[in-house]
Amino acid sequence: MSKVFDNRISSSNIYVETTFREYLGFAKKIISNNDLQRKRVKTSKTVYSLLKTDLKRGCIMPPLVLAVMKNGAFDVDKLTGTELINYIMGHSDEVLILDGLQRTYTLIDAAAEMENEEQEEYEAFLNYKLRLEVYLEINKFGVLYRMLTLNTGQTPMSPRHQLEMLYGDMLNADVEGIKLIPDVAGSADASKNEFQFKNAIEGFHSYLNRNELPIDRNELLENLKMLENMANEKIEKDLFEDFLSCYIKIFIALRNITEDKTILPEMLADVGIENSPFGTTVYKVFSSSQALTGFGAAIARMKDRGIINTFDDITKDLDSLKPQNDMIWFANLLEKLNNIKLSAKKIGNAQRMFFQYFFRELLNGDSDSYMDLSAAVENGYNKYYSQVS
Repeated sequence: MSKVFDNRISSSNIYVETTFREYLGFAKKIISNNDLQRKRVKTSKTVYSLLKTDLKRGCIMPPLVLAVMKNGAFDVDKLTGTELINYIMGHSDEVLILDGLQRTYTLIDAAAEMENEEQEEYEAFLNYKLRLEVYLEINKFGVLYRMLTLNTGQTPMSPRHQLEMLYGDMLNADVEGIKLIPDVAGSADASKNEFQFKNAIEGFHSYLNRNELPIDRNELLENLKMLENMANEKIEKDLFEDFLSCYIKIFIALRNITEDKTILPEMLADVGIENSPFGTTVYKVFSSSQALTGFGAAIARMKDRGIINTFDDITKDLDSLKPQNDMIWFANLLEKLNNIKLSAKKIGNAQRMFFQYFFRELLNGDSDSYMDLSAAVENGYNKYYSQVS
């Protein structure tokens, strides 16, 4: 019926008029494709019970919103509605429901009940009109962004859960030599270039949310806050992969500087740590959720303040990191983390805040601590302490 280009998410939106019959021909195949959607709600004593009755009588629902993520599947400028429907029916595994999952379930239920009616009534039901909006060649960021804007009136999953589901296909994938490991696979071994997927997602969420603190409530305002920040992002590339690639470059640079050494017990004793340090290697410390979330919040705030424009701005001078082959800065970092453990009420949150200041000192080109690990540890801790004392 019409084609409109969505400039915000760089995707064409096709408006199609179809029938219950055509939609039911692939509806069951696509209802489980989008893990971001809520689970099915019980229809008893809800508006969906009334909707089912109305559908049998031929009511018009608001358009259902679908997405085809496949790139280059067809020539958008010459695409017809029939070609689009035929493609969806033949490639249902590439189709997501962005809005209308509950209505789809209700329509399927209504069709099952109508099968038991007179054939003439059933045929009339199948020929009732249905409208679809279909986003074409939409990327993951666009899916998440549009999902949030379409579903702000209902109770959503937490933003972190949405991100986990959206980027679940990156589990066990290789990003800059780092493999993302799911929780169920056991602990990731950072010495073997493995990250916990959950930690990477938490870091990315902190970047989007401009806050290093973990999400522990499922509130609408949290979604809207993240949505507002997402609106300022460019989406030509996959944002999560860019974020993670940037962090991994820093992670590898820190490993190289310390040559993957394990800090000696006497160095820990020198800074007053008698037992249970935060970690004894750079790869252990900087693969943690605290480090990743602190980093995410730090670069987001630097970006908002115009200190950096892209992720490349952060990594361009990594070769100048200092001090080289020196574990003293790392011992001091562990000392600060240990002090936080002994004094903070919420240890994890406090450590996240410290890492946020540490990375802002280390990566800000206007900072006196720029690319100076020792100075970033001291100045980052001083800024942290000034906020909590």
